[in-house]
Amino acid sequence: MAVNSTVSAVLFDLDGTLLDTAPDLVFAAHAALAEADIPPRSVDELKPCISGGAAVMLRCALNGDNESALFQRVLQRTLELYQVHVADRTRFFDGIESVLDEIERRGIPWGIVTNKTSRFTDPLLEKLDLADRAGCVVSGDTTAQKKPHPLPLLEASRRLKRTPKECVYVGDAPEDVEAGRRAGMTTLTALYGYIARDHEPRNWGADGLLAAPGDLLPWLDGVLS
Repeated sequence: MAVNSTVSAVLFDLDGTLLDTAPDLVFAAHAALAEADIPPRSVDELKPCISGGAAVMLRCALNGDNESALFQRVLQRTLELYQVHVADRTRFFDGIESVLDEIERRGIPWGIVTNKTSRFTDPLLEKLDLADRAGCVVSGDTTAQKKPHPLPLLEASRRLKRTPKECVYVGDAPEDVEAGRRAGMTTLTALYGYIARDHEPRNWGADGLLAAPGDLLPWLDGVLS
């Protein structure tokens, strides 16, 4: 892993990086599909689509359809159900809580940059007691652009009072790496996240790879692993 000695703040993607949100997202999608008499897709099929948002997840479930009236109806119902059940099954990835505890103990500011809109982000973070811990939260509707545009990450670094060079961004999608690099940040790919088997995250251009959440701590120590 590459080590950047200037890093002094950590930014996390949300879905598939900080939180395992798939159970609630897939529950909402399955319930909406069932109401439309459409067979469900497996969790493993839908997980890799989650980073693109609910619309992309449903496009995967509907064999690429993202224009029909049926798609729009199922999408709206999925969002309604997800808002109600936003934190029923969502959990931290194993080890993330210890990582947050430790970086807070070290006095390292951290924040969240996600394409999930604040309609879902805010209640989710409140229910998991993260709203008051994160130094900043930049949702998909906080700035005029979403990832892979660098603007959300630049806004996050501004809120943390750090330059982009002083931030590392951890995510589980190529768009996360692209956004971080365009913002001038160090980037790390969370291999434990929602990555399809046929994807090649080692080719995304990140500065490092995290096999597990706890790998972030030795990286911050400047230890190659």
